[in-house]
Amino acid sequence: MASVINGTNIVLYEYDSNAIYYFNGGTAQGTFDSIVCKELSRSQVAGTSVDFTKTGAGTIASFITDALDPGVTTIPAGTWTFSAYYSILTAFASAQVKYELYKYNGSVATLLFTSATTTTLTSLVKTLYSTPMTVTQTTISATDRLLVKVIYFGTTTNQITLYTQSTNEAQVTTTIPLGTPMGASTSCSFEASTEQVEVTSQTSAWFREFKNDITSWTVNCDGFIALSGYSYLALMQKQLDRASIDVRFSIDNDNADASDTYGYSIVSGTANITSISLSAPVEGASTYSLALQGTGAYAITGTQVISGGSSVTVSSMNSYSYTAAGGETTVTFVAAIGSTCISVTRGGVEVRTINTSGTPTGENVTFNSATGVITFATARALESDEFIRAIFA
Repeated sequence: MASVINGTNIVLYEYDSNAIYYFNGGTAQGTFDSIVCKELSRSQVAGTSVDFTKTGAGTIASFITDALDPGVTTIPAGTWTFSAYYSILTAFASAQVKYELYKYNGSVATLLFTSATTTTLTSLVKTLYSTPMTVTQTTISATDRLLVKVIYFGTTTNQITLYTQSTNEAQVTTTIPLGTPMGASTSCSFEASTEQVEVTSQTSAWFREFKNDITSWTVNCDGFIALSGYSYLALMQKQLDRASIDVRFSIDNDNADASDTYGYSIVSGTANITSISLSAPVEGASTYSLALQGTGAYAITGTQVISGGSSVTVSSMNSYSYTAAGGETTVTFVAAIGSTCISVTRGGVEVRTINTSGTPTGENVTFNSATGVITFATARALESDEFIRAIFA
């Protein structure tokens, strides 16, 4: 696989018209305009349950997106739906929660919307509650981050608990349309063909004449690598469910001279997964292939692709590899400092969970963006000649 996934290395996307963000209570983001925040991310951290308890009215917890996320300039109008588990210590009528949505421009958090109705909590045991928030179309900067405050809106000093992570999935379904990178490949082909209808007549001057009729298109990928949030099982399940997916891929027009002046051509459309091929040779790297049949028209645009709020440019997604001597529990990729790790494979097998903090266990790993270090569980130290590949954005 090439070291940089762009241009000739096609990145496929699933387009989500209502992006979902998860409250990852165990991932600290820092302090923003005096607000201490955890992570608001499109990738859920399963991990251990992280709970937030508040006695008396006020902010229970705050969450902010990663830098350059969502990376859009417009929040479309519609309804955002917040969903989370709560419990109260004792029953009381004014046990209520509400949500506030802010934009953060790097220095100031500005309130955009507040849920119009509060949600009354009635259960002493952990229970799932949903709260709607009406938003109007709003212009933001492409570099703005989104910040959410979860607020206890009560009149007594009783205790309320918010649960996140593990089986306590806390999330918000937004009106923001984003493309999620679902996979990359060492090679990819796009083919469009248009059927021809013969219209030869007496006036054709002894030459056959044709007119364009129905167009169809396909995408085929070799050396396919499923990225974060899209395991091979997930893709196979989509095929079993007969589910269509919206895909895009970008082609770097600067491949010829590397001048960085021509930008990207982007092909996007809705497609069906027609076949998935997995090959696992003995003592060899696993390989994967994916075939997509387009349904309906495809679109052609230029400049850039938005992936989970980040612009995919010439060098924004990179792949690095390492061959172990044996016994290592850490691998350092200096070039990945400041990046986000979106995929790690060990001997061709993809790691399911990539943590950003804490000590990894089992098959999981932890990536420290500040140092570029990937840490493996002590019980699963690297074996001699084990091949490691990591993809960073």
